[in-house]
Amino acid sequence: MNYVIRWSFYLLFFLVPLIFTSINSELFEFNKMMLTYSLTIIIVAAWLIKMVLTQKIIYRRTFLEIPLLLYFFSHLLSTIFSIDPHTSIWGYYSRFHEGLLATISYILLYFAAVSNLDKNDVKNIFYSSFAAGIIVAIWGILEHFGMSISCLVFTGKFDVACWIQDVKNRVYATLGQPNWMAAYLDILILIALSFKNKISLLSVPFFAALLFTKSRSGILGLIFGGAIFFAILFIKERAKIFTNKFLIISVILILFSSFIFSSPFTQTTSKTQSLEPSPYIDIGISQSSDIRKIVWEGAVKVWQRYPLFGSGVETFAFAYYKDRPVAHNMVSEWDFLYNKAHNEYLNLLATTGSVGFLAYLGVILTFVIWSIYNLQFTIFNKFPIALFTAWISILVTNFFGFSVVIIGLYFFLIPAFCAILKDD
Repeated sequence: MNYVIRWSFYLLFFLVPLIFTSINSELFEFNKMMLTYSLTIIIVAAWLIKMVLTQKIIYRRTFLEIPLLLYFFSHLLSTIFSIDPHTSIWGYYSRFHEGLLATISYILLYFAAVSNLDKNDVKNIFYSSFAAGIIVAIWGILEHFGMSISCLVFTGKFDVACWIQDVKNRVYATLGQPNWMAAYLDILILIALSFKNKISLLSVPFFAALLFTKSRSGILGLIFGGAIFFAILFIKERAKIFTNKFLIISVILILFSSFIFSSPFTQTTSKTQSLEPSPYIDIGISQSSDIRKIVWEGAVKVWQRYPLFGSGVETFAFAYYKDRPVAHNMVSEWDFLYNKAHNEYLNLLATTGSVGFLAYLGVILTFVIWSIYNLQFTIFNKFPIALFTAWISILVTNFFGFSVVIIGLYFFLIPAFCAILKDD
């Protein structure tokens, strides 16, 4: 059973970023969620069988046990009092991510990991992650130069004509959206930099692909996580930081890539559209930052309407239009269906209320405090520090967007991996 559990985790982090199909209306997230459910069932079943065969309870308590259980119960209560319990259980129809079943799945994976895996398994999981990541990076880089592997598979033509979106301008490879791909690459870049061998060099193609997503949130996440990573390294190792030749080479190549291709902050943006009410709707493209401010305002109003348990897990699409600000009618996306607040924190505040939001903050603060307290332990050289800072990058990218399946896996399982490394 250990073999089944171990390899299911390896496959989880290798296949989830890669899997997508054209046979259903949602090519990416739905399929990734279904694969996660399938592998969760296999892992939990193998865990239960292992306990039956050994005739003992196999369960390891960790620092995050109570915060995660409180998080689960907050979602359970939000689902019970939801304006649409069916959606709250399964998740919003286009993705099925972050519904109650998804939350249960992630929490089960956390407890299965800490109870059955060891430090070598954690190392192998990230080898599996890097293998998937380099495929995603190459896929995205090729898209930037007008050659989509997706189109080759779907139509037999090695171009980007099969996509309605301008995938050449903003790549997303197998992740489905540029910002989701950027958040994923942030994690891999920071973790790759922690290795004292050639694996560190993988951060370079990861970063090149990140630039081609043109994701501002992705760049901000990397800057924030990277600043903390190098600050901790400097405090702990001081001059030793300059003895890692692969780290130095990787950083130089990353900076060179940024200079050659430029970051999203140096590229020309579309003209800002006035958000003042007017007798007509401008046909220009409104800036995403302006639209987000309007949606965030609406999210706060939803919370004010349902302050305790929110409108219900994953019901933002239904609740938002009761409190949609008038200014939303004056932007280019006036007719878009917003099923997320485009801010994970406000989205949770609106849909799970104060109870769910505080439970979520409890998970975050517990792991942050635990990590700061345990920064003295070092396994795989800089590995635990990189895991922590990669997790911090998720908090940043989630502020400007929302979690998807692969980010949800890292959000819940990076703390599990750190607990395993600490115990070993």
